[in-house]
Amino acid sequence: MSWGRTNRLIAQAAARLGVTAEPLSRVVHTDFLMRLRHRSRAVIISKTRSPFLSQVAQTLSNNKYVSRELIAREGVPVVPSVMVQDDDDPRAPAVRELLARRGAVFVKPNGGNRGFGVSGPHRALDAVARAVDWARAEDRDCEAIVEPFLTGANLRVAVVGGRAIAAAEIQRPTLRAGAVSCGEQIAELNRDSRRARAHDELRGLDVIPSDDVVREQLRVHGLSLDARLSVGQTIELLSEEAEIIDQTDALHPGWRELAERACARLGVDVGGVDLRGPLAAFTRRPTSDGAAALLEVNVLPALHLHALPTRGRPRPVFEAFVAYCLSLPGAPAPCASVPA
Repeated sequence: MSWGRTNRLIAQAAARLGVTAEPLSRVVHTDFLMRLRHRSRAVIISKTRSPFLSQVAQTLSNNKYVSRELIAREGVPVVPSVMVQDDDDPRAPAVRELLARRGAVFVKPNGGNRGFGVSGPHRALDAVARAVDWARAEDRDCEAIVEPFLTGANLRVAVVGGRAIAAAEIQRPTLRAGAVSCGEQIAELNRDSRRARAHDELRGLDVIPSDDVVREQLRVHGLSLDARLSVGQTIELLSEEAEIIDQTDALHPGWRELAERACARLGVDVGGVDLRGPLAAFTRRPTSDGAAALLEVNVLPALHLHALPTRGRPRPVFEAFVAYCLSLPGAPAPCASVPA
């Protein structure tokens, strides 16, 4: 069995650095574990998890509500959120007030990733309630968070060894009103030759599956794969990408520093920091006006987004990752710490 995309990119970067990348087992192949070896030093990694990441830091980072609270204490602007736990009414006053004040909200599992259980923007309370039910079903602890919808761009910042080294704007595939159904629009999106057809293809985009994630996201909006969107309606497929645009050189140093500070606060040494707001806001010094904010810090970051952009210059993020994991000359020292 061959390595998947992420591990192929790690292995190729390792070879360029004179590092050996090898399977951990000689009998059973697993794409989740790899050994990196350089001279007398060897470490085990799990895709883009370094040998230095603690389970506590990973669990903390995966808890969006608590991690945001801790990051906010560091002076980092974070998107506010309302927690809706297992037995809470999704139409509770706090949710109603947020929706009324901000006009549109997103709903997410408190501990989800890759867009599973994420939907929005929602402008009607009934849609919010359906979204909360789906998000809680996808969450390990049946917790959902409701947060205001921020207009603008999705920006992902790659932090490796505590340093922000790359940034990319992520544009989502969008379904629109027209003469064809949602399913037919997805089929058309999948004809894009930039989408990988196999797990080990070195392309930045993936084929969009018509799976339960897409079906549930449409259901929350009151739609199905066979439905057509009404005039003026659009739906972003939040678990996939349409364009990956390198923005490394445009990102203001102040936002780099905030991404680094957020990761350090959680004890995350290699992370993907999600920012949201007007693209122009990220070219300037951060402000506290609420227009742009940090959404979350992701462990097991999708570093391929920066190595395989659809537009702009590829960034050597995997070389940086390998060098950091093995403490090669010039790489930052292991920096993961116990969150406190």
